[in-house]
Amino acid sequence: MKIKNIFYIISFVLLSSCNYLDVEPTGKVIPEKVTEFRAMMTSAYSKFPNYKHLLSLRADETFPFTGEYSAYDRFVDFAIWNDNSPSMTETYPWVTLYNTIFYTNSVIDDVMSSEVDTYDDTKEQIKAEALLLRAYAHFELLNLYAVPYNASTAASDKGIPISTRIDIEQDFVRATVEDVYTQILSDIEEGRGLLQVDEQPVSVKYRFSKESGLALEARVRLYRAEWDKALALAEELIPTCQLEDLNDAAATSPYDVSSKEAILALERVVSHDLATETYILPALKNQYNLEEDLRVSRYFTSNGDDLVPNKCNGDNMKVTFRSGEIYLIAAEAAAHVNGKLDLAKTRLKELVKNRLTPAYYSRKASEIDGMGQEELINEIANERARELALEGHRWYDLRRTTRPEIVKTYTNQEGKTETKTLGKDDPRYTISFPLEATTNNPNLRD
Repeated sequence: MKIKNIFYIISFVLLSSCNYLDVEPTGKVIPEKVTEFRAMMTSAYSKFPNYKHLLSLRADETFPFTGEYSAYDRFVDFAIWNDNSPSMTETYPWVTLYNTIFYTNSVIDDVMSSEVDTYDDTKEQIKAEALLLRAYAHFELLNLYAVPYNASTAASDKGIPISTRIDIEQDFVRATVEDVYTQILSDIEEGRGLLQVDEQPVSVKYRFSKESGLALEARVRLYRAEWDKALALAEELIPTCQLEDLNDAAATSPYDVSSKEAILALERVVSHDLATETYILPALKNQYNLEEDLRVSRYFTSNGDDLVPNKCNGDNMKVTFRSGEIYLIAAEAAAHVNGKLDLAKTRLKELVKNRLTPAYYSRKASEIDGMGQEELINEIANERARELALEGHRWYDLRRTTRPEIVKTYTNQEGKTETKTLGKDDPRYTISFPLEATTNNPNLRD
């Protein structure tokens, strides 16, 4: 790369003034060749933060052990929704997600005018990936820091700042939830139209493909309760979505990068600390038939009377989109579409057949066949909790559906029993902007 005074290299530091996203470029450079833009996209992917373990704590999935475990002090405030605690040493992502977005903006702006210096990659594919990664980063920010999507109020509900260009002098004001989704869907549409690669090989499964572009849009449409569109997208994917049969002892775990279920493997969703120093809460543990649900031994290990996470804790266990989720999107969407209840049951049974012992599946299939719409929708929600446990979905699912009361009873470091409650429709179902962000960007206070 040649150093020029035209373009910003995407390297950022915290800052207390200048631009309102709380980041500042530290140099200027412009890539000139396709391979250099690919290197920039690789950096964009690598900068995407790992934070879904914090959402597992915030939901009803995990809680830190007390005693000699050091994770208690670091994690307890996340688990009890104490977002203003000065003792929190980790935070939900803000700057890191916008850093990723800045990388993608750089690629989107200039890759199409770059010099072709390889036959193994294309400008179109690189731009497509940048658009889809930008869409995904905005989608995550929106679901962390804005109220859940409501079609009747989204045009006025406050969302998050949209970033689509490199201009550190712009005022980053909060767009409405609807406007953010409009940008997300625009990026997805353009990105999917440019994609060249049907499915990425295992070695670069973190990169977007035609398959994962479809999966991203299917998830977005589901969160917007656009049931017909979500169903159509999921059904388009189903023929290529293979499932691991856990009745086969040699089957690969569904969340492994090398699994035939892997669609996009970008995020490490369980941290080492979460895997070694937290336990599974009864709300999740009691969802399973511990003897006949084959996921239990794949997802968890025993620690005395407790189950502890044993999922996605390793570089070979990254997961963002996978086949199991697509079957659940199809099932949930179909359950809401008039005349599609049987299809919803079929997709749900196809998934659980590969997760349960044959005897248990036979009983469960009979139960599913006898369900009405409301009962089936509840069962699909419970199946999402079981199948997608610890992958970052549960908190978002609680937000976008019923926002129920959550009660957590635990023993603190002094050996005393405490109970904390997140009320139904509690305002804390939406995470507050980080203090650093509101300090540096007064626009976020509106």
